[in-house]
Amino acid sequence: MKPEGDFTHSLWEAIQPVYNKLIDHSFVNKLADGTLAHTSFAHYLSQDVLYIRDDAKALKELSEKAAKSTEKSFFISLANDGIAIEQELHNHFLEHFKVIEAKEKSPVIKAYTNFLLEHSAKSSYGIAAAALLPCYWIYYVVGKHIVLNATKNNKYQKWIDTYQGDEFGYYTKNFIRIVERIAKTASSTEKEKMTDAFVTAGKFELNFFNEAIMK
Repeated sequence: MKPEGDFTHSLWEAIQPVYNKLIDHSFVNKLADGTLAHTSFAHYLSQDVLYIRDDAKALKELSEKAAKSTEKSFFISLANDGIAIEQELHNHFLEHFKVIEAKEKSPVIKAYTNFLLEHSAKSSYGIAAAALLPCYWIYYVVGKHIVLNATKNNKYQKWIDTYQGDEFGYYTKNFIRIVERIAKTASSTEKEKMTDAFVTAGKFELNFFNEAIMK
């Protein structure tokens, strides 16, 4: 997924060290070749349910900061889709992969969701949007990498297939465009804070893989 202008290009450049670690991560490689331990995948999937629930809350909060009606509607749609995805995970994926529902957040997911909810509630529209973008952008590009490198008869194929939908790519591209638009009228200080929030969120994504692979 390409940047949509100079600012989002700078965001992607800033997150390259994190992205490179994600692409080379043993969680990603083992998921792609089907050798990932079930305990690691179960931790990831069960915690992802809890993450998505709070991500939807943060997106709804973000929508209330949007001045443009189109952007407000966009983030409401993302929030509603997040709720639908959570239900899909509950109704199909946890049972399919024999994963027990998590009762509480792991340390990383608790810190990550607190970070997102804090920004969506208290930060400016631009900073909050930049904080929420990595989940989409990183998930999309790492997901495509996994799809391209997945082995045949992969026991996690049902999950890997979730990375292939066109709708998620559409959402990601539009999210990047919104952040680029916001940056066009942002001060240099605001853009620095947006970059910091973006990179920090990316590090949380990496920390989630680190946590899962240790299970």
